Amino acid sequence: MRRYLEGVASLEETQELEALIVKDASVRQDFLRYTHLDSALAGVRRSQPSVVVPRRSVWLSWRPLAAAAAGIVFGMFCTSVVFGFVGQRQALKKTPLRMMQPGFEDARMPLVKGFPPGPALWTGDVAKVVSAEHGITPKDGHHMLRLETSEMGAPLLFPRLYQIIALPPSTAEEREIEVSAAFAAADTSSTPHYSIRVYAVDAAPEALGADWFASRDEAIAMAATGFDKTPGSMGWQSFGLRIQVPRKARSLVVFFGVKNKAKSPAKLPHYLDAVQVSFIESSTLP
Repeated sequence: MRRYLEGVASLEETQELEALIVKDASVRQDFLRYTHLDSALAGVRRSQPSVVVPRRSVWLSWRPLAAAAAGIVFGMFCTSVVFGFVGQRQALKKTPLRMMQPGFEDARMPLVKGFPPGPALWTGDVAKVVSAEHGITPKDGHHMLRLETSEMGAPLLFPRLYQIIALPPSTAEEREIEVSAAFAAADTSSTPHYSIRVYAVDAAPEALGADWFASRDEAIAMAATGFDKTPGSMGWQSFGLRIQVPRKARSLVVFFGVKNKAKSPAKLPHYLDAVQVSFIESSTLP
C-alpha cells in the first residue's frame, strides 16, 4: 500500500494489491483507513502551525467515503491496470481544458528549458517534436515529443516537461480534473519510471515565477502517479490520475517526467504523446 501511494509500485505489486482488495473486505477497509491517514498527514500546512489544513488531493486524489459498502473508485489507470468498486453506474462527461499542443502536432512548436515563465507553453529539458522514429509511431496523429536521454554527451537521468494551465473561474467548491498521457521507450532493455504530477495553485499563472517548482509543496492540492516499464516491453503505456481542485485554484501545473535508472541508463530516447487534461463531471445512470 505504501509503495502504491508513493507512486513507485511495480505493475506486479499493483495487480497483487488489486486482487487482495477485490476478494478481501478487511484489506479494503485497511486501504481506506491507510489512504485517509496518508492524505491527512501530507496535508498539514507548515505555515499554519496552530491549524491542521488537510490538502484535499494527495497522490490518489482520494475522496473519503461514508462506508465501504457505498463503493470504491480509485485513480490509477494504465493500459492494463484499471480497477475499482462502483456501487452505481455513472456517466462521465469530459471537457478538455485549454492548453498548448496536447498532441504535439506542430513540428515548429517552441520548447523552452526550465520552468514555464507563463501559461500555454511547454518547457523542461532537452526535447523535440518528431514523427515516427526508432520503431516508435506517434500514439495519436503524426507527431510526438522526444525526451532526450543525454545532453552534450552527458546522461540525463530525469528528463521532464511542464506546462502551466490557467483555470477558468468556478462557483463549485471543488472541480475534478483528469490528467493522462502516453509514454514509450525506444530502448526496450531500459526500465524507466514514468510519472505524472499535478499541482493546483491559488496564484495566477504569470505570478508563479521561474523558481516556483522549488516551493511546490505550497500548492493547495497535489496528485501524482507513476508507472514502471518492464524490460523487453514495447509500445505505448497510457496512464493518468484525477485530482480534486478547490474553487480558489487559479492555475494548474502539469508535470511529466522520466526517471532513468543510473545503473542501466536508456541509450535511446523516450517519447510522450496524447496528453489530455479535462474537467470531469459525473451523473448517476438509472
